[in-house]
Amino acid sequence: MAFVVGAYARSNSALLRQDDFTDLCTALQAGPTDCFAFASTPRLQLAWIGLEGSVGSPAQLADGSLSLAWGSLYQDGHDAAANHRLLRDEAAKETPSLGDISGDFGFASYDVAADTLHLLTDKLGVRALFVYCGEDRVWFSSSLRVMERLPGVRKVMDLRALTEMAFFGWPLGDRTPYLDIRVLRPGERLRVDASRVRADYYWRWNTLPAWRGSREDCVADLATRFRTAIRRRSGADRRVFSLLSGGLDSRMIATALREQGTDVTACNFSPAGTQDQVYSDEAARALGCAYSSLPLVHGRTPNLYVQLSDAWRSGKIDGRGPIDRPHWVFAGIGGSTGFGAVFWDEELIGYFRSGRAREGVEFFIKRMGWRLIERLYRRDYLARMREALVEGVLEQLRAFPCEDPARSFHLFEMMNDQRRHLHAHWDNASVHGLQFHVPYFDAQFLERMLSVPLDWTLRHDLYYQWMEEFDPAARSVPWQVYPGHRPCPVPVSRQFPTQWEASGKYVLSNRRAWDAPLAGILATRPFPVMLDRRYLQFVRLRRALGGDHGYAIDAARALNDVWVRSGGRFDWR
Repeated sequence: MAFVVGAYARSNSALLRQDDFTDLCTALQAGPTDCFAFASTPRLQLAWIGLEGSVGSPAQLADGSLSLAWGSLYQDGHDAAANHRLLRDEAAKETPSLGDISGDFGFASYDVAADTLHLLTDKLGVRALFVYCGEDRVWFSSSLRVMERLPGVRKVMDLRALTEMAFFGWPLGDRTPYLDIRVLRPGERLRVDASRVRADYYWRWNTLPAWRGSREDCVADLATRFRTAIRRRSGADRRVFSLLSGGLDSRMIATALREQGTDVTACNFSPAGTQDQVYSDEAARALGCAYSSLPLVHGRTPNLYVQLSDAWRSGKIDGRGPIDRPHWVFAGIGGSTGFGAVFWDEELIGYFRSGRAREGVEFFIKRMGWRLIERLYRRDYLARMREALVEGVLEQLRAFPCEDPARSFHLFEMMNDQRRHLHAHWDNASVHGLQFHVPYFDAQFLERMLSVPLDWTLRHDLYYQWMEEFDPAARSVPWQVYPGHRPCPVPVSRQFPTQWEASGKYVLSNRRAWDAPLAGILATRPFPVMLDRRYLQFVRLRRALGGDHGYAIDAARALNDVWVRSGGRFDWR
């Protein structure tokens, strides 16, 4: 867990004050048991809450330069201090060279010689870094919630971003719910001085050379890179904590950990009697992992992080002994999209390779079942909102053109949906206190994965071949398969429903839980001008009759919360 917040004075004529530091500390909301620390110069103030090595030691030089790295940085043959120096030195260069560094991290540095603030995020932007640039101050943080609490940050609702959030589940590119707060993009460097704000990239995924070697060599190289990603993250730990589903991604993590002699305490959260639960149990026994299966708490969106933390702290998870770093959890996030081509087939690829990108985007949206809740919004806003959704994806495709046009759409998924997966996790880390190891997002592994022919990866085809490079125990028991993908070759003696078929088990146990949020939205003054009050009143009536419109209340509440924080100010970027 790392909550980092900083303030930077853009010139010597408006140096930082005690009030600025007080604002940083107030925004962090550090508790009496939190590991709070700070470092400052007249031009840069930093404050943070760290846990289990999530924030490195600040580097303060004699000339007044100050820098801080947080998250996880990996480079073979380098310790944390060496990686910090590398980031500091390369960030100040006109063309940084950071090709060998991996991990998920954020970095801030004030270079006195250049009189410039440098901000960096990792190659995939997994560690969020939010930035607001004012005339004489720059505010930045690893948490959007912290940014919202900074009084010096101007908050104006970005209606386009809120539209994307309601539709995709996340805003696209560098957008956030607020017009003037942006989040750094994958591999981005931001340089700020007294007169300019310059954004460029030290790493671009669309410039990777396509793999020209054999398929066999590619598979072997992917296995080597994956083992390296696991080794870097487990470090000297002898016993680690890992999620284990009934699918393949977390199973292969546990397999690689066991291969290197690491004891694994595995945990599964899923509806009882599903493939996810049954197959994870079988995988744990085959791999020799300590294992605990816990049912998901009912809720419209079960909060896995909080439930996992509560189960761990209450002793419901059997670890067969102490975990070396109990706040760190291995998770298979990213494997299915990055490696398994879970949403892809020849028909979708064909749209992009034949130059019909707009049709391809519309086809993908239809396939995913994404819909705008049109009755929730007033008609005079709807046309613009509809058009912005497809155009927003096309803008992203134009931002990273690839030799294979279909790869551009794959990168759209990785740089938007996938990199945003953990942003909410960082924002809620003060509640659950967990950090995730995500080896499928390892930069060196992705460097190979995102350069192989996309056709090889369809239906988990390359994935199955890659599995053969690892302990056969991983392939000895069944696993859950995505619809339309290659079937599991391991015979089963009994059929179990998938967790998708058991989705009814996730119903909200107390439907009245939405009454208070809905009443709060309708009581907002001034009322959000883009929402249709009559539709929300209809939803309230339906609620009184037992109807379930939680999906609409969720979308309205997200918009209303930002509307209130923005004081009713909004625009369209």
